[in-house]
Amino acid sequence: MTKIVLYIAISLDGYIATEDGSVAWLDGFNIPNEDYGYQTMYDRMGAVVMGGITYRQVLGFSTEWVYVGKKSYILTRQPLDNPPDPAIYAFNGDVRDLVTKLQVEHSKDIWLVGGGDVVAQFMAHNLIDEYHLSVMPVLLGRGIRLFNGVDLSQSQTMKLDSVKSYPNGVVQMIYITNPPVA
Repeated sequence: MTKIVLYIAISLDGYIATEDGSVAWLDGFNIPNEDYGYQTMYDRMGAVVMGGITYRQVLGFSTEWVYVGKKSYILTRQPLDNPPDPAIYAFNGDVRDLVTKLQVEHSKDIWLVGGGDVVAQFMAHNLIDEYHLSVMPVLLGRGIRLFNGVDLSQSQTMKLDSVKSYPNGVVQMIYITNPPVA
């Protein structure tokens, strides 16, 4: 079955970006010939999902769409002006409906790219199957929190699948969601 996978980097104090949305602080953690499992994860994915703010930020990273070959679903209330790829779709609705659609259309997994508001919507409905969290050894002190404003109707139990540490202090944890124990 198609899984929804959150693969994201966070600071030690739980931020995914600075207050202005920048992720430039991640540049200091580049290691030559190390992608933190990105390519293996990316190859599993049939599509990506992100919010409108993240979409516009990704557009600023390159002159070409970085997710070529993957259908991209952008959660936004605003129209997408001249998307750089024909496989980019705007979605404005209930994320549960989007997940149902994606699970019918895709045999490969779905990467939940971000941002924080989109992650909160997916978490609120217990729609994330795997959490790939790369914890960077930096304290930002303020910014955009990964789990800010998450409103859970019930607790969500996770099972630790793996932990990997890197020489620069990055720790990557993969959690698999489990149904609550009765």
